[in-house]
Amino acid sequence: MHSKQQTGEFIVINRRDRYSFLALGLVIAISCHLVGRPAQAQSAGEMKTVAMVTLGGYDALVEDINFVGSLVGQPQMSMGMEQMLAMFTQDRGLAGLDKSRPIGLLVQSDGMTFLGALCIPVTSLPELLDVLQAFELSSDDQGDGVFQLEYQNQPFFAKEKNGWAFISPMKEMIENLPDDPGQDFSTLTSQYDLGVQINVQNVPEPIRQMAVEKVKDLTAGQHRHPGESDEAFEQRKEITKSQMDQFQRAIDEIAELTVGIALDEQQQRAYLEYSFVAVEGTQLAVQFQENSDPKTNFSGFFQPDAAAMMSFSSKIGESEKAQVEQMFEMMRKQVRTAIDEESEIPNEEARDVLKSACDDFLDSFRSTIQAGVMDGGMVLTLAPDALTLVVGGFVGDTEKVESGLKKIADLAKEEPDFPGVQWDASKHADIDFHTLSVPIPESETEPRQMFGDDVEMAVGIGEQSVFFALGRDCLDAVKRVIDVSAANPEKPVPPMEFTIALGQVMEVVASFADDEDRQQLEMIASMLAEETTGRDHVRMVVQPIPNGQRVRIEVEEGVLRAIGMAVMAAQAQPAGAAF
Repeated sequence: MHSKQQTGEFIVINRRDRYSFLALGLVIAISCHLVGRPAQAQSAGEMKTVAMVTLGGYDALVEDINFVGSLVGQPQMSMGMEQMLAMFTQDRGLAGLDKSRPIGLLVQSDGMTFLGALCIPVTSLPELLDVLQAFELSSDDQGDGVFQLEYQNQPFFAKEKNGWAFISPMKEMIENLPDDPGQDFSTLTSQYDLGVQINVQNVPEPIRQMAVEKVKDLTAGQHRHPGESDEAFEQRKEITKSQMDQFQRAIDEIAELTVGIALDEQQQRAYLEYSFVAVEGTQLAVQFQENSDPKTNFSGFFQPDAAAMMSFSSKIGESEKAQVEQMFEMMRKQVRTAIDEESEIPNEEARDVLKSACDDFLDSFRSTIQAGVMDGGMVLTLAPDALTLVVGGFVGDTEKVESGLKKIADLAKEEPDFPGVQWDASKHADIDFHTLSVPIPESETEPRQMFGDDVEMAVGIGEQSVFFALGRDCLDAVKRVIDVSAANPEKPVPPMEFTIALGQVMEVVASFADDEDRQQLEMIASMLAEETTGRDHVRMVVQPIPNGQRVRIEVEEGVLRAIGMAVMAAQAQPAGAAF
């Protein structure tokens, strides 16, 4: 979901990608102006927080180090760091540092200038500076609580205020900062070990526009591809222009961007989150609100015990529909060009059939987008001797899907080994199933272990839904999805959820591994099965929040321990040996 979707020669930047580019552009733009230059286009006003970066305090860092160490059999890993620190400071440690509170970077602006400082909690700044001399940091007391510091010939300034040491490269930047930045930091530190937040609308307008220009630079320099027609080239440029217009709207309507990372020792997990909040009343806020309570008619895909599962349910806004319309004809032309250039297609008649079939599939996809609904899912079950996959969901024009399939099947009849499609082989509820059974050669031992003598496939087509199933007992598996879905219509779900259960994956991988690797893989699979059952997932969830959306990528205890076991095994290998 957080990636560029590439089709042929063009790239579509999805909504979350645009917000990521927005953050990147703002970070670059703010960094370029953190020397106190005026932002001339705005009048000065109240100082507002533009950006914050927070890091858990020293005590929290020690806990995290020990948590990571426990994964590799060293639960007191922090002792080495503290012993080294004691050696460098002659057993004084970090005297003067308040180890219980977080450290943060605060950037503020009044619309004309930027102020920024590193905020370090202290019990005594002079005492801490005295300790840091051991690390070649020199200091000079200039009076009024201000110290000029120097490290590797780089000067900067520090000032203590209400238990905080403010440190900045310019003396002016440590004035007029909050009395207690810890209150500002609390929104991040209560959730994350490392957090970053950008308040987009507090960034002066010229800097926001600089961010737009930086992102434009990343997508600039479009050149005609070899063999690309004038029409296709112009269409591609129009798509890029449309994306930049949407990015401009995002930077005008996003209020807040947040990214955070946390290690949760109590829950034995780690996670990365990023979120976006729109300005109240904007078009973007309306779009987020429309997806604040999504419901699915395909709840049967939600199977927590599966090796992998995905469910998605959201409404498609008018801007996304317009973007699809822009790119649609380009997709069609690129598919046709690819078919024309494929040398293994026997003749022009076959090419025409393939083009017609692809047109049907594209028209079906187009009708789904225009209906404004994305609803469906995927589920994969695994065992060393079985694999079953089911995918499906809402489709705007299912007749086009069936038409395309029949055209391809008619074309495949010319192939001597094609086993043939069993049309209308089964019916369940309002779904008609067409099946295909493809023999596996006896020499293919691993596929035969997973699928049996044949790979069984089924396509189910209803009035507004299409399913595809593959593998052992795939018809039974897809019928269970249909039945559970029918029994739970309009079920509330996150806009998107995707999970992988590492235990099932590792069991299968170990069964096919070489003798050299099998023992270690079986040890990991055994640990996952016996010690962390049900807690071995990598999970990505999109969650609605007021006027926005949060994306969490979470790694559970079993996965963390598996990583630790792999690291320990790698350390135990002789130098140069491969795991």
